[in-house]
Amino acid sequence: MKVLLSILCGLMVLFAGGCALLLVSGSGYNGMFQSVPFALIPGGIAVLNLAVLGAMWGFAKPSKAAFITLILLDALVVLIVLIAWGSFGLADSEVNMLAGLTAGAFAAKGLLTGAVLREVPAKASTQAADGEQH
Repeated sequence: MKVLLSILCGLMVLFAGGCALLLVSGSGYNGMFQSVPFALIPGGIAVLNLAVLGAMWGFAKPSKAAFITLILLDALVVLIVLIAWGSFGLADSEVNMLAGLTAGAFAAKGLLTGAVLREVPAKASTQAADGEQH
């Protein structure tokens, strides 16, 4: 479960971070940083996924807010993909496969994030209790 969520979060860090870098680098000369505010959205998503990865593997202090925000964003993506899929119609098999895989991957990522959310803080509080006893 942790490994699958780590793979999905890692892919999101690479994709969202790449999108943020492209938005920042493409606005340098012509637009005079007009697209930099838009780079905050994928950049924030990359940071949230990094926070979840760090909390999962014990590199950072677990934050419930990062987990919950990421779950809500994943649910929003699933909803948007399903609405777009319904508007395109179900006749095209390539669109069906792409939309099904995208919605399924984000739904699985949201569910796995919720499952890990229940485990990570429990481990952190047990480690703190162990540290107080010694």
